[in-house]
This record gives sequence, C-alpha cells and structure tokens, in this order.
Amino acid sequence: MSQESTRRRFIGASGVGAIGLMAGCTDSLTDDGTESDDTGSDENGDGDDSDGIDDGIDDGEDVPDLDGGAVVFVYDDGPMEDYDDAFPVHEEFDAPASTGIVTEWMGREDFNDSDWMDVEHLEELVDAGWEIMSHTTAHTALGSFELVEDVEPDDERIYPEERNHGFHQGYDIEITDGEESVLRTVVDSDTDDTGGYLEFDESVGESFAAGETVERYPEDVMHEFLGESKSELESLGFEIDTLLAPYDIVDDWAIDVAREYYDGIANVNPGSMYNDPDSFDAFDTNRDYFIEFTTPAEVEADLEHVAEEEAIGIIGAHTFKEEVTAERIRETLEWVEDHDLEVLTFREALHATGALEG
Repeated sequence: MSQESTRRRFIGASGVGAIGLMAGCTDSLTDDGTESDDTGSDENGDGDDSDGIDDGIDDGEDVPDLDGGAVVFVYDDGPMEDYDDAFPVHEEFDAPASTGIVTEWMGREDFNDSDWMDVEHLEELVDAGWEIMSHTTAHTALGSFELVEDVEPDDERIYPEERNHGFHQGYDIEITDGEESVLRTVVDSDTDDTGGYLEFDESVGESFAAGETVERYPEDVMHEFLGESKSELESLGFEIDTLLAPYDIVDDWAIDVAREYYDGIANVNPGSMYNDPDSFDAFDTNRDYFIEFTTPAEVEADLEHVAEEEAIGIIGAHTFKEEVTAERIRETLEWVEDHDLEVLTFREALHATGALEG
C-alpha cells in the first residue's frame, strides 16, 4: 500500500528536511436529530501513520516546483462518484487531487441520495497520490451568522441571515453580541412569515439586537466537529493536515479553532481560483468551482490567467451532481495540461509555498 504515484516528475526543486456562500455541498441535509458517538477518542489527534498509508509527502522529500503555476483539485464530501468518475480520469493524466471527507458519512449507502466512499476506497486514492482532508464530522457550517431580527427574552426562535445551523438538530448554539451570551439547543428549523428560523428547546431569556448579534456553534462543539473528524481519520491510518469547510462558510471564529488542528483551509474565500504563491496564506485561500456555477469558457480563461501569472489555482466540485461528469473533469484536466500547469494536492501546495515548513 506504499506504492507512490509515478507523477513525481515535478519534484526536484530544493530539498528540505522533516517536511512536516452557500454554493457548497448538499442543499439540504437529513435531519435525524442525533449526534455522532462513533468518532475518534483523541480530540487533537497524534498524526500517527502506524498503518503505513503513503500520503505522498515524506520527510526529507523535495518540495514541488511551482514554476509555470499549479492547480489543486479539491472535491467535496466523499461520494462514490469521486472514486467511480473523478479518480479514473485523474489517473489518465497521472494527476492527484484532494478530497474532503465527512467522517459520519463514510461507507454509508443511499444517504442524501448518494453512496459514500469507505476506508478501502480512500486507501486506494492515497496510494495514487491523493490527499484525504477533513470535511468535519457531520458536514456542519463552521461560521457565525448575524441575526436579522431582534430577540426578546421570551422568544424561542431566532432569525439568522442563513439557517445552516438548523440542518443539524440537537446541537447547542451560542447567541452572543460580544457582551452577553446564551446557549440554547436547536430542536427545529424552518421558514415562517418572518423568515428562516432556528427554534430552541426553551426561550432565549435575554434581549439581543439584530445586526449586533450572531449565532454560532460554541467552542466545545467546534472542537467536536474539527477535532474528532481529524482523530477519526487518523485512527484509520490517514495523515490529516488540512480542512475543507462545509458550504464554503469560514470566518475568524472558525479559523481560530481550525488552527489548533490543521495547517490550512482550502476554501476560505469562495468565488475565485487565483492564489498568489508569493503572498499565499494557508488560512486565507481562494477556491472556485470548475463545473458548477460557471461556464467552460470562464474556467479555461481563469486557468490561462493562473498559468500566465505562475499562480496557484484551487478548484472544486461535487461529483454527485448531475452536471459534474467524467467528460467535464477530463476537459478541465486537458486545459491544465495545455497550459503546462502542475497538479498538486492541497498539502503539496502548502509545502510548495512554504506555508508548511518542518
């Protein structure tokens, strides 16, 4: 299982020692009202590779060369289509990718209208040079949402700008204006005449002003989503250095907690693929979709720009979506090849830019 990809032609720059929106994912999630109890027990993870899975970057191996520019493919969620459709096409081009895995979805069948890759599929991807990334335990939005309606003490509903935190019921939510904070458990979420709401198991008990208040997952819940995902994947033998944020929702609150577990987040700023390697920040990355929400002409033009500037393009897709076909993936890889862009994993891009050192 330690067979390394033959694509390593790009490696040979300087050697280093001990190299250490809402457009995303499923539009609605199954609300089963339960919390997972099957994730790993070591919250912080120890990064042990005791199962011998080859993760592509070994201690002492030379870092990738960015001359001419590079592209990072980051696929979302871990559906079987990553393995059945995307993987064979990437193999045609000897090109790796990164895939963000929701740990509670691994190996499930007919869930959210898809089947999901299990450990054996992920091991095969890693053997071919792919990177496994965390995509949280349960595909939960990590950012904060501003309230758009005032809250009175006897209210049991709040109205945030988006109701992503209502997709997963049974978790605590923190309502805070920076001075006062209240924790309440989400028991329902829907839309009424006022707008999209989160409903709690009891009244809020305090007054909060719209525009001055946010709702977010409290710190202990954030550690569960981020720490347990990493430790579970590492307990299966994978090296987990990086995070793909569900729904492309990232803010300072999410970044602060993520830094405790990960070396970078692939999709901090959605809507552009362009990343300047000279000012690259692993926690201020740009990622755009290369099939969904765009056109082939736009993608080809953006890749040409990446090549002209010798930049890093980070692009993504949800392979379970009907429009994300093997043909469209192949077309994109052909453009990448035409522009002589190197294909890297996100981890490799961090090494190449110096965002990961030692």
